[in-house]
Amino acid sequence: MSRNINEKRAGGRVCRGIGAAPGMAHGRLSFRRRAEARCDEQSRRTPAEERARFDAARDRARADIEELASTAARRAGEDAAAIFEIHGMLLDDEDFGAAVDEEISRGLTAESAALAAGERLAAVFDGMEDEYIRARAADMRDVARRVLDCFTGTATGSGSEPDGACIIVAPDLSPAETVTLDPVGVLGFVTFGGSRTSHTAILARQMGIPAIVMTGEIPAEYDGCDALLDGAAGVLTVDPTLAELEEFADRENAARERRERLAATAHLPAVTLSGRRIAMMANIGSPDEAAAAAEAGADGIGLFRSEFLYLGRGDLPGEEEQLAAYRRALSAFPHGQVIVRTLDIGADKTLTSVPAAHEENPALGVRGVRFCFRNPTIFRTQLRALCRASAFGELAVMIPMVVCADEVRRVRALLREVQNELRYEEYPFDPAMPLGIMLETPAAALMCDTLCEVCDFFSVGTNDLCQYTLAADRQNGGLAVLIEDNTEPVFRLIGAAADAVHRAGGGKWIGVCGELAADTSLTAKLLAAGADELSVSPPYIAEIKEKIRSSV
Repeated sequence: MSRNINEKRAGGRVCRGIGAAPGMAHGRLSFRRRAEARCDEQSRRTPAEERARFDAARDRARADIEELASTAARRAGEDAAAIFEIHGMLLDDEDFGAAVDEEISRGLTAESAALAAGERLAAVFDGMEDEYIRARAADMRDVARRVLDCFTGTATGSGSEPDGACIIVAPDLSPAETVTLDPVGVLGFVTFGGSRTSHTAILARQMGIPAIVMTGEIPAEYDGCDALLDGAAGVLTVDPTLAELEEFADRENAARERRERLAATAHLPAVTLSGRRIAMMANIGSPDEAAAAAEAGADGIGLFRSEFLYLGRGDLPGEEEQLAAYRRALSAFPHGQVIVRTLDIGADKTLTSVPAAHEENPALGVRGVRFCFRNPTIFRTQLRALCRASAFGELAVMIPMVVCADEVRRVRALLREVQNELRYEEYPFDPAMPLGIMLETPAAALMCDTLCEVCDFFSVGTNDLCQYTLAADRQNGGLAVLIEDNTEPVFRLIGAAADAVHRAGGGKWIGVCGELAADTSLTAKLLAAGADELSVSPPYIAEIKEKIRSSV
């Protein structure tokens, strides 16, 4: 056994790996063993019959992935859901389909062909130099197993389930297994394979589950042992001594005291040392998250990602269903604003019920408001539901992927038509419902003075603004350092847009709802750039508020 994996000393046995997700856990180790799926290799059917079987299984797998995306959105936010959108792209990849066809032509069954094709493509990823690209090999294997499961009727990666609260130890966990972990029963997990850039590790961080990736296996004899897990340091201590337990408890207490201090001040207003009040809002992906956002100290909802009412299903949500969802979110903030982003479909998010044409560069294609203009019936239904919901609270509407004022004028014209319909039908609504835009393209940032003529507010989507400003795909983990090290052009755009908004006056404001808003090291810089509002996932609210109160 390698010394860095299993270090024996006077105290407990220490297993050292790579910290994948921060946090601390104390509990019993529970080894999870994956059940190996079996299938016939050689086919007795015709190649055409096997291809038809594969197509049917892929359709079922696609529906499963969409459901997982919806689950991930509820549990961990939009970026977590995007992981499963990548799985969907791998599932529908032409190379995967061609490889399956080739294996079927060699006489394999559809299920064996899917596994073989997945392994061939995963091997290509394994051979790449870039760590992030190598990590996609696990995703490709997971997609192939999911297709296989559609033949066998089993759950992907199903295995022995832990009994009670524990720290899971497993050869690996798929993203699907990770996102469906019991948040009460699983204290943390340790895997023998993977990396800090794997989608499983990313999900663990987003879900707040401490996790370690080992560079080798942990002895099976440790199953059931008492253990301490430090996800930040990447250390697992098995059978800890009393001294180690006490030291671990001290560190846990310090972390808990900080959490308690933050919780005690979470509902205080976010006011800088100079007396400037900042609206502290929450990002949510479903109405069920609104109550948690209120409990976390949010002043309101700065970004309700409405597309998750549409994803993971074979039909479209109707007007009444949408109305009920928006009303539930409003009910959590009787004295606060709820900003709903209209349907943001395209790029990494697609609808089963609305087939999308192939695009060479979907990130620059028919997405956001462009999709809505292409699908006016879908858009009109959503606007009707939003207008009706405005009668039950302070609701505002935000349009994604705007580049020019004419697009906003088109939305306003459609809103007037919808409101005239509702007035005729005698439905109440707020005729002064605010209309703003996501500021996520350099074009919109540079033309903010013109956009102020037609917009009531702006919210900077830093994820896409970074992507488009730096010409760097935000889904490509290999470019993460490039994006992190080159935020200055983005801040210049935010500053220029904020200046234009504040010059316009009339109660107009600008906020930030992207990932940069949740980075405490950038809070002061965002405030200096002119942000009037910050909107983050609920777990970050108290910490960002504390940072605001210590800023000038």
